[in-house]
Amino acid sequence: MPFDLVIHGGTLIDVAAGIHAPRDLAIHRGRVVAIETHIPLTDAADVLDATDLLVVPGLVDLHVHVDWGGAELCVEPGPNDLLRGVTTMVDAGSSGANNFAGFRRSVIEPFPGTILAFLNIAVMGQADADLGELHDIRYAKVDRAIEVARANPDLIVGLKVRVSEQLAGANGVEAVRRAREAGIELGRPVMVHIGGSTAPIEAILELLGPGDIVTHAYTGWEPGMVDTIGQVVPAAREARARGVLFDVGHGRGSFAFGKAEAALADGFRPDTISTDLHRFNVPMPVVDLTTTMSKFLYLGLPIEDVIGMTTAAPAAAIGLTGARGTLGVGVTADVTVLRREQGSFLLQDSYGATVTAPERLVAAATFLAGRRVA
Repeated sequence: MPFDLVIHGGTLIDVAAGIHAPRDLAIHRGRVVAIETHIPLTDAADVLDATDLLVVPGLVDLHVHVDWGGAELCVEPGPNDLLRGVTTMVDAGSSGANNFAGFRRSVIEPFPGTILAFLNIAVMGQADADLGELHDIRYAKVDRAIEVARANPDLIVGLKVRVSEQLAGANGVEAVRRAREAGIELGRPVMVHIGGSTAPIEAILELLGPGDIVTHAYTGWEPGMVDTIGQVVPAAREARARGVLFDVGHGRGSFAFGKAEAALADGFRPDTISTDLHRFNVPMPVVDLTTTMSKFLYLGLPIEDVIGMTTAAPAAAIGLTGARGTLGVGVTADVTVLRREQGSFLLQDSYGATVTAPERLVAAATFLAGRRVA
């Protein structure tokens, strides 16, 4: 047989390739080898009937915490991500320079999916959920971050810094400066966790440059990028004009429906949709990436945009355009098949507010390099 698998009868949405149409997709030896309006099923060793389903690139979750056993908040990778459509995930600073080697050996390398990482500027990473890693600024070692990132260029895609007073005391701005110093030296972006800082949001945003990422964009924890009267602060628009990206990073305490609704009404959409998945938000309010995506469908974003924000856009944010987040011929066949379920579904934000959505997305099948894993 010329093909190992044909995914037949689905609607292919590949934002990177500009495709949103009925297409058959053929896979052979772990790669996409054909995308056509019709591929003869007799040419396939196996067929997946995707009638009434969406066929999309393997989902990319830009913000998770999966250094299981290394940081208190982390979950074991797999049950709430890979088995639910996420084929590439990026750990957002669970580990730092002093413990990244353990994360790599014990979690990343044995895992069948792809785990990449933003390295925490604090050398110990996010070791404890209540004890902040940056109350002593000496832990923010630029030289060590650069050294470890250079030793692991295949996995470390950028730097992570958290600026909340609970986690950094009064050191948030200085920590961002140090993370930026390392990021500039490495040519990698910095992801900044906002909300709850002693410094005003303007003082944080003004430090960021093209490609840097603000996560928790719709936090209800002041100061955020949506002010108390529901308007996006000018500094956020200025940052976006410079090329700074804005990520959802839902989390346990960092996504408010009201803030998201206000920002969208003010014309400020996210660049990427991510979960901030960790053990304190599973099973609620995050659940998984498709649930977070469903919240933005409820908020009025078109399905094509929601798919793009979880495939092509996060891949581009970490420098993997063409390698992840797309299904072009020749690309590794990481594929997610989604179902749009109709009904009445309760969705919850990080602060207990709920909405009833008329539809939701769920993962119907997940493929890694053409091999079905869920």
